[in-house]
Amino acid sequence: MTGPVPPFIQELQQWITLQNQNLVKWETSGAGTLLERQVLGSFHRLFYQAPAAFYGQYIQDPSSSLGNITSGGTLSNLTAISYALSRKLQDAGATFHEAGLMKSLQDTGYTRAVVMGTAHCHYSLQKVMRLLGLGTRAFVALDADELSGAAGSQILDAKIRHLQAEGVLVIALVGVAGTTEAGRIDPLEMMAEVAARHQVHFHVDAAFGGAFLFSDQYASKLKGISDADSITLCGHKQLYLPMGTSLCLFKSPGLAKQIEINSYYQARKGSVDLGKYTIEGSRPFSALLFHGALQVIGKEGYAAMVDSNYARTLLFSEKIRSNSHFQLYRHPDLNIVLYRYVPAALREKALAGRLNDAERTLLNERNIYLQQEQFRRRESFVSYTEMPDETGKRHVWLRSVLMNPDTTAQHLEEILQEQLTIMHASEDIKTYKSKEYGNQ
Repeated sequence: MTGPVPPFIQELQQWITLQNQNLVKWETSGAGTLLERQVLGSFHRLFYQAPAAFYGQYIQDPSSSLGNITSGGTLSNLTAISYALSRKLQDAGATFHEAGLMKSLQDTGYTRAVVMGTAHCHYSLQKVMRLLGLGTRAFVALDADELSGAAGSQILDAKIRHLQAEGVLVIALVGVAGTTEAGRIDPLEMMAEVAARHQVHFHVDAAFGGAFLFSDQYASKLKGISDADSITLCGHKQLYLPMGTSLCLFKSPGLAKQIEINSYYQARKGSVDLGKYTIEGSRPFSALLFHGALQVIGKEGYAAMVDSNYARTLLFSEKIRSNSHFQLYRHPDLNIVLYRYVPAALREKALAGRLNDAERTLLNERNIYLQQEQFRRRESFVSYTEMPDETGKRHVWLRSVLMNPDTTAQHLEEILQEQLTIMHASEDIKTYKSKEYGNQ
């Protein structure tokens, strides 16, 4: 899910390496500290659109922060949930920083703590749950289709009320603006309203889909994201930046105070050092990459790329839909397309959702073979994933992320044609099982 890195970004990356600034404190970062705050303010303005006076007051205010620049989406999600946990327990009167999780829950009368989110949340949330000492079982997975339905608000409201009535601390509700598997978008507006009603921190993982906010044509797909208490956005995805560039934005400038940690040689109390608010200590000057992208590509440039990528996505979806050899998973919310090859003998049952276990297994094996054989040939590439049906049984789907601005309609046609050539050259499932391919 990474795109081509523009030449000017490559040059900035070289300059960052040459200067080797450390953003943990002013003495080792210099102007980098000020520029990072400016970058966070620019992205905060894009997502939250607060009044100009707000940014004049807080962008360079050393006693607060509008977010963190991190080395990846996992750390951005960890930042958001850990800050939310700290604020919840501190506001309840616990000395969380000193006493720790178990003692704080006991002191505040909570039986346990959970994080809620749709079942298709990124697997980094499982890491977050383990790192915070909550355990993966403390993640309450919600049915995304139920939440997107007419009764979604009532279902979510009832689940939160039930948990709170049992003395459970609901730390945060996580919505996804573009799942990395299928590009799906949760009902963010509704989730934000319910979270606010119950005073639950609402975090949106927009690592992949957040860039759609640059587009005037498609920004409405993320309606409700401006009500999030925190947002994850990854630069190495749809901003075409190098790996290891991510943002965690805070709607409230005071959220960062919840985890402030000081020392006597850096991150001093009252200083402008950014290290007092970040989970990471030493950090590179990645803010320069975001700054350069905003100055050179800008909102208009990113909007053009988002619009172009989504137009190709719709074109590819239509090519798949009109080809009797393939089945489209669902209409794409963003620029990720899931589909699968279906032999003629199984097409009617696959479209109707009536495959038995043997047929499902056969179809899964054929599509895994197809993906790995195409990868082996090195002519083109799609990945694959597994998605559960409504009974929980998993189906293999080919996965295409349309992010290369140089991709043409002819390229898309050639991908499908190569896949048909591969499958038509295979006589039966024994051919697929006779070859051993490692996961790519």
